[in-house]
Amino acid sequence: MTEYKISWWEPTDRERQWLRRYTSSSDHKCAATGSYCNAKFELGEADILYTKDGYICGDRDNRKPPESDPRWPKLCDACGRPFGAEDPYQLFGKQIYVCEATGARSTLDKVPVGACWDAWWISERRKDGPTGCSHTCGPDHRSLVVKLPGNHDWLIDSRASNCTKPDDGDHFCWVRTGRPEDGTLHVGKDGNTCSAGAGSIAVPGFHGFLHHGVLRDC
Repeated sequence: MTEYKISWWEPTDRERQWLRRYTSSSDHKCAATGSYCNAKFELGEADILYTKDGYICGDRDNRKPPESDPRWPKLCDACGRPFGAEDPYQLFGKQIYVCEATGARSTLDKVPVGACWDAWWISERRKDGPTGCSHTCGPDHRSLVVKLPGNHDWLIDSRASNCTKPDDGDHFCWVRTGRPEDGTLHVGKDGNTCSAGAGSIAVPGFHGFLHHGVLRDC
């Protein structure tokens, strides 16, 4: 049996940035991936810019270097196809998170198995709004995500694919108790729930449970 201890990760005001070129898949299919051509050059870290509503600003045009900068990728990373003048020049960023227990820093696509964070951007109903699987909002008005093996993200407060109460959005397909911050996070079926499964999570390459702060395979 393989076990992964749950670790809590908090967002920082810093992001990792890349110079990115890509081609829309509707205009061209990458010969290697069948999707879109894409390439990135890593710049390092920078302060995050926020909108007046507290969201990360997606418009970084005033911060990106000129198109003449030699660091801009010229070829697709996957198939080697050259980018054309019409292909976008994007300053691409990903927010950096920090592990409360160890001080480790990472973007969410690179955090270790067992990492847990609040996907605060999913729902505006944080303090006094509805909760349940149709709202993807948990009993503490957070939307908790756990990193699973294979780089899969499990949104615990979402609706299970085999939910047996699809017309009831106020129940929880996965009932969670405890807190990820102190190692007591537990997911089961003890509460207002449906008959889907026994509280486990199944993704390609992994099937297991999250009990008392530990993620275990079956």
